[in-house]
Amino acid sequence: MEMDWGTAIIGLIMILICIVPFVIMHYNRVKKENKMLHSLKENAQQQNCKISQHEFCGDYVMGIDESRNFVFFFKQKKEEAISQFVDLAEIQTCQVVKKTRNVKNDIGSLGFIERVELSFTPTNKNKGETRFELYDEETNMQLSGELQFVDKWTKQINDRLKNKK
Repeated sequence: MEMDWGTAIIGLIMILICIVPFVIMHYNRVKKENKMLHSLKENAQQQNCKISQHEFCGDYVMGIDESRNFVFFFKQKKEEAISQFVDLAEIQTCQVVKKTRNVKNDIGSLGFIERVELSFTPTNKNKGETRFELYDEETNMQLSGELQFVDKWTKQINDRLKNKK
């Protein structure tokens, strides 16, 4: 049986054309995540902390220094970078804040999530609460794991807050 080298080469080229975009997307995502993690670690170093656990979701990363009980947040918006942190020693509670709107149609009413934030209420009532903006309908078109992410981190942070008492 003779092999048609022309067909094999065309087949190989077609496979490469299909695979290359995914490889490039993966490379760009990893590069972006490394840059965000570097910024998060720099923010932690400024507070004499070290990130012991972190997680990415979309255009942001959140991390925690488990020994010093600090939570760090870094979000890369189009033009600006948002870098925040919270000392859990000064926090009373952590909760999810979801801003929704209802739209009525022929069938009934539909609820749309406009914003998802992680809110930290301080023990000192004179200080304002700190909020990490995880999702905003105006900048992100659709949710992509933010609800699961915020639930996981809220539980983890509240567990730490209970243990400090």
